[in-house]
Amino acid sequence: MQGISTCDESDAAPIPVMPPRPQHPLPTLAFLKAIASNSLSACDEELFDKLIVKRRYLLQRVFFVSDPEAIKRVFLDNVENYPRYRYIRRLFQAGLGTGSLGTEGETWWRHRRIAAPAIDHRAIMPDIAAMIGVSEELAGQLETIGGDRVVDLEMVIGNLLIAVWNEVVTGGDPVAVPMLNRLAKYPRKPRLADFTALGPWLDPLRPLQARRGKIAAFDDLLYRLIDARRDEKYPGRRDLIWRLLRQQDRKTGENLTRTEVRDEAASVIAGGVSPTIRALTWIWYLLAEHPEVEARLHAEVDAVLQGQPPVAGQLAQLTYTRRVIDETMRLYPPIPGILREAVAADELCGHRVPPRSIIAILPWVVHRHRRLWRDPDRFDPDRFSPENTAARPRFAYVPFAAGPRICVGASFAMTQMLIVVAILARRFRFRLASGHPVRPVGHISLHPQGGLQVIVERRAAVGSARAGAAPSNLSLSQA
Repeated sequence: MQGISTCDESDAAPIPVMPPRPQHPLPTLAFLKAIASNSLSACDEELFDKLIVKRRYLLQRVFFVSDPEAIKRVFLDNVENYPRYRYIRRLFQAGLGTGSLGTEGETWWRHRRIAAPAIDHRAIMPDIAAMIGVSEELAGQLETIGGDRVVDLEMVIGNLLIAVWNEVVTGGDPVAVPMLNRLAKYPRKPRLADFTALGPWLDPLRPLQARRGKIAAFDDLLYRLIDARRDEKYPGRRDLIWRLLRQQDRKTGENLTRTEVRDEAASVIAGGVSPTIRALTWIWYLLAEHPEVEARLHAEVDAVLQGQPPVAGQLAQLTYTRRVIDETMRLYPPIPGILREAVAADELCGHRVPPRSIIAILPWVVHRHRRLWRDPDRFDPDRFSPENTAARPRFAYVPFAAGPRICVGASFAMTQMLIVVAILARRFRFRLASGHPVRPVGHISLHPQGGLQVIVERRAAVGSARAGAAPSNLSLSQA
């Protein structure tokens, strides 16, 4: 079942950074503390050796599932039996209402049928030129950074991605940028109690504003944006909010209500911005550590773009760049853990699963599993060549989950990443700053603790910047 890798074992390239793995399963209290502080540090060696591991923490059964056939059953074949874990889902509900990140059942399905076509590849095609334009403009600001000045690349990419999202969500209205920044940080970091039945009892003791993660402060703005687009004579672009208002449920013919549009727009943003920022950040860490991969990526970008900004039709030609993105999300999956809960008894690859068991599908583990990948801790983009991909079980790679509950913005995320990587790689290379160790930390998403500190180097053979760009009123240093 092992995947194919072209990586030479004698290669001197460093093993990408990861936290130490416990040799043995952690006791319950230590495990829960590790989950709350850095979920990656709770993953012991046994999880990377066995495809299904059954554990019990206090009274709770947990199945750690890495077998692709079992993952397929949870995500696809018997999906209705495995809703998202209720205590994690609750983190999203206070601020997102009926949005799909915080719901299950028919409410979720209804929102999904409307949101998916509003942000799929066809829907965002008219936005790609604007996404490229604002990315080029903001990337150009890095040209002014010289010498050995250290820059937090995670922050830079975060502000660039906020600008890209703003083009898609609001047509580029600058008043929405603070709202997008806040939603990108939602929900809060989970606490130890959030993984237990204590969470619902403790939450009412916290102020409502704290529970909603401060996003309610932007409700007036979001409703103003919605109301403007309800007018049939609205002169602006047909952005995401406009599409959510007018998209009909293909099953019932109904539209979302005003409040539901608010909830779903907030949900799409909260679920999509942060994971894409994290994935894009890790790409530059890996390229800095693997100059031979960086050279191949630069060669492809130069050959395809010919020194000019990309256009939509060129993105599909960046095949090696796509491999780099996929391999980055294998090693550093944007969402390191996905939890489901069994409604009724089931069987996963011969293992009996009682009702209310937690099913932990951890991309951090699945993507590094020794029975699924050869040299799993090494960085090798050619794992994602067509022949290697075809030889690998489909559900051995799940950076966006899979099945009906696959991330609604998965296609949009890949488009964003191809655009940003192409634009930045055309102009720059990034070197890791000394004295700033990189440490991966897993919470809701997987990020480098303290950001990614780099030194920006301009590439020698670079074409001219985009001409005729409209000013965005944004800055890469904007918080």
